[in-house]
Amino acid sequence: MNTEYDAWIGKTEVFKEQLSELNIKRLQHTLNLDAKPLSLGEEVFPLALLILGEPSLPPNQLGEDGHPVRGEFMPPIPLKRRMFAGGEYEFFQPLRVGDLVKISWKITDVNLKQGESGELIFVNILREFHVSETLCATENRTIVYTDSEPKKSELKDREIPGEWIEEMNTDPIQLFRYSALTFNGHRIHYDRSYATEVEGYPGLVIHGPLLATWLSLFAAGKSGRQLKKFRFRGKRPVFDSHHFMLTGKKSGNDSASLRVLDHQYQLAVSAEAEFF
Repeated sequence: MNTEYDAWIGKTEVFKEQLSELNIKRLQHTLNLDAKPLSLGEEVFPLALLILGEPSLPPNQLGEDGHPVRGEFMPPIPLKRRMFAGGEYEFFQPLRVGDLVKISWKITDVNLKQGESGELIFVNILREFHVSETLCATENRTIVYTDSEPKKSELKDREIPGEWIEEMNTDPIQLFRYSALTFNGHRIHYDRSYATEVEGYPGLVIHGPLLATWLSLFAAGKSGRQLKKFRFRGKRPVFDSHHFMLTGKKSGNDSASLRVLDHQYQLAVSAEAEFF
């Protein structure tokens, strides 16, 4: 559907950033990974790329929500709430500690839809990760904007976990540190009064990319395989006040289906992984 924001389709930005030894060590500690720190030249896990290439702007160029002011790279959409709705990733060559990575952004589409609770605007963004002239990975990212209040829908039937299960918890320190590493200023992840009083959530919201990162590591660990592709979709938010569950199962010789279930066994994130 055509929108008033079609002029933003094709808009690009390019960043260069080193995948530093220090930031990878900080990421490993933030995720509480039981692994030795990686050294220069060693491969990083695929969704470590999420700490790269985010805009770095001064405070006077940020909106109330902590994101960059709309109307520059992102369209000037007036709907108040912004969410990371999902992403699709393909991995061609591993990134390594110390790599100087070129990250390009390109808005590929802007779509308006009418949901049950009102207007939704989806912005699709292609990010490409190059080292020298080699394309190492791609991300197709979907951002959604809405004016609707956080869903307080009736509970659906409890989801049944798959054969792979891991119970998880988080806390405000972990959420703050992940926000810092990804340079994500969105206040719903670390500012409890903003999250609850302004955006209407019951607690701090766990980042969609953080849940996706845990699922990707979970899939690789349970399968013993290396990721070739990974895609996820957010279904409902997960909060810091309760435990949640990673679950999954093989869905073919070279694939797995994955989910995040909240503390009430409601589907929060669905995902699929494909392996080399």
